[in-house]
Amino acid sequence: MILNEQEIEKKIVDVLCSSLALPPGRINRDSRLITDLGMDSLDFLDIMFSLESVFKTKIKDREFDRVLRPDKSQAALQAEYLTDTEIERMSNILPDLKEASQKKKIPRNSFFSFVTVDTLMKMVCLKLQTQ
Repeated sequence: MILNEQEIEKKIVDVLCSSLALPPGRINRDSRLITDLGMDSLDFLDIMFSLESVFKTKIKDREFDRVLRPDKSQAALQAEYLTDTEIERMSNILPDLKEASQKKKIPRNSFFSFVTVDTLMKMVCLKLQTQ
């Protein structure tokens, strides 16, 4: 069965509502998972497992880790801020990151706060398209 974008979004919102105990009206595509919805790293793992169960596919894999994670080279790890190269690589799935970086430097430990419901939508849609 092929799902359209609205069906995918509804399933994602349902998972977020269930995992975070939030009403559906509080969640929209621009909601940032950490800053707007109060998610933490354990919630993220729970949500990823739930999404994988709902969509019957492995969503978070090496491909997404490469896109969603900053550079782990020794030089990059010693840098306090994300580099332009890292921001560019992550900007397809985290567009707010690029916009924010034009205003100020992005601390390496804060990039995850740019993950939105739309980011999850992109991840799921990409995985479902490649099946």
